[in-house]
Amino acid sequence: MFDYVSLQNLTLAYGKTIVVGGLNLDIAKGELITLLGPSGCGKTTTMRAIAGLLRPKSGTIHLDGTNVTRVPPSKREVGLVFQSYALFPHLNVFENVAFGLRLRQERGLDHKVMEGLDTVGLTDFADRATNDLSGGQQQRVSLARSLVMKPKVLLLDEPLSNLDARLRLEMRSELQRVQKDTGVTMIFVTHDQSEALALADRIVLMRDGEIEQIGSPEELYNAPVSGFAADFMGFETILPDDGNSGKGLAWRPGAVQIGAGPHHGKVRGASFAGERWEYVLSSPLGDIKANLPIGGPRYEIGQTVDFDLPRDAAVSLERVT
Repeated sequence: MFDYVSLQNLTLAYGKTIVVGGLNLDIAKGELITLLGPSGCGKTTTMRAIAGLLRPKSGTIHLDGTNVTRVPPSKREVGLVFQSYALFPHLNVFENVAFGLRLRQERGLDHKVMEGLDTVGLTDFADRATNDLSGGQQQRVSLARSLVMKPKVLLLDEPLSNLDARLRLEMRSELQRVQKDTGVTMIFVTHDQSEALALADRIVLMRDGEIEQIGSPEELYNAPVSGFAADFMGFETILPDDGNSGKGLAWRPGAVQIGAGPHHGKVRGASFAGERWEYVLSSPLGDIKANLPIGGPRYEIGQTVDFDLPRDAAVSLERVT
């Protein structure tokens, strides 16, 4: 049932500025959802409303069958993990994880804290000062602090953006493992499509406060519905289809062929990217992005080339915009 978290006709605003308008979204228990989109699309604002940090202008928020639209944050059983970690520097790892449990005067606190640290692989760090931890370890402490509270929903706001590339990959795997082990419902906010593809059961792609497309990672990656969705999912050449239908075609850079074909362009950019060369061609069709493997022909900036956009390698779009 996709109604463990249910947002119905949700409209959110800062002052008189509408940021999210009439959003509808149902999330299943135990699901890992990513809210994906560029800055200003409304994804973090939506998360803040679920957490109770922003009161909706209109619409409702239901959690596990209960209307929590007017329930204060402390009563919602929702956990938060921020990109800044938000740890208390004067408390060690154990006390950071114990903080919320102490406020609730929970019994068996020591056991619950150590259980939480075990979940994120930090039992040997209980007495460590948080400032002595790596960024990835600090983020695990933040995750444990939320998990020990047994939230119905765990909200994660760009939690990996402050980590280097290697740690981001490690934490992706860690988050997947923790989510599967605990069964907690997760809503993960990110602007990074690779994170969304790697983590999500479903991706909610947002644009200007509305849902542009929702589906599995495979659906969004292979079948974007619009030029906006295609561009966000890595289709870098997007052109109108024949006629005035408003529909379009999209190609990934690896599908564009250089060296032969019916079209002509001039190399405007050429970048070495390890396993491939990345080219930008200026042409009467517009800018064309193409990737060619290392070891093949090389093309120089300013060089005129022929190219092809194979129809069978294109994805059809419902609309170009």
